[in-house]
Amino acid sequence: MFGRARAARSSAPAPALRPVDAFALTVVTPTTGKASLEALIASMDAQQGAPGILHLLLWDEVRDASAVDPRSYDGPTRRSLECPWGLGRNGDAPGSPLRAVGLMAAPTPWVTFADDDVRWAPDHVAALLAAAGSGQWASTLRAVEAPDGTPLGVDRFESVGDDPQRRTPWEMVDNNCLLFRREWGVAAAAQYRETRAYDDDRRMYALLKAQAGPRGRTGRPTLVHTCPERLVPFFREFCSPD
Repeated sequence: MFGRARAARSSAPAPALRPVDAFALTVVTPTTGKASLEALIASMDAQQGAPGILHLLLWDEVRDASAVDPRSYDGPTRRSLECPWGLGRNGDAPGSPLRAVGLMAAPTPWVTFADDDVRWAPDHVAALLAAAGSGQWASTLRAVEAPDGTPLGVDRFESVGDDPQRRTPWEMVDNNCLLFRREWGVAAAAQYRETRAYDDDRRMYALLKAQAGPRGRTGRPTLVHTCPERLVPFFREFCSPD
């Protein structure tokens, strides 16, 4: 839907990071270095109408077979943080402690997540910031596809929170669909670190809904999530065709 790409990785020393005040948004990505990370990075680098974006890649010792040296991703707008051995092994929430580190490290006014199995539309960041406006947080919808690229539809059940049209009785907004002020990320970091359940996005959504005021909404999908093969039937059942 939004294109795929692979990029060559260089072992040359990384250029210096731009000054922190050059960035308005931090993107937190826990990763194992799988090949789809390249598509995410390409889509981030192609953002249009967006302010400065700082990308933090969070790594522990678990690596995909195709992973390359984390430092090869470093550049003027991107840095890898290699966390101590075992940090990410946290029950059913292996990425949550890494997200907690990213939330505490983010230096910018705004923060969002981007897992290494998503990619963005060219106006993803601009749309989320416009939806947030003068508020504290916003959300967008996500399109979902199978590993072979087959579209499965639009997520109108785990990206919509309490919207009346949601297709399930539970409320949540997937991590990848959230944008929030840095202060809320700091407040939520302990919950990300401590949970051992597959529920960190539910916890973040609950905090924001209870304390951060009205939620802005883009009202349309601005990212694509490639779901694992085992979840294809689940998303095929619940996604909307549009």
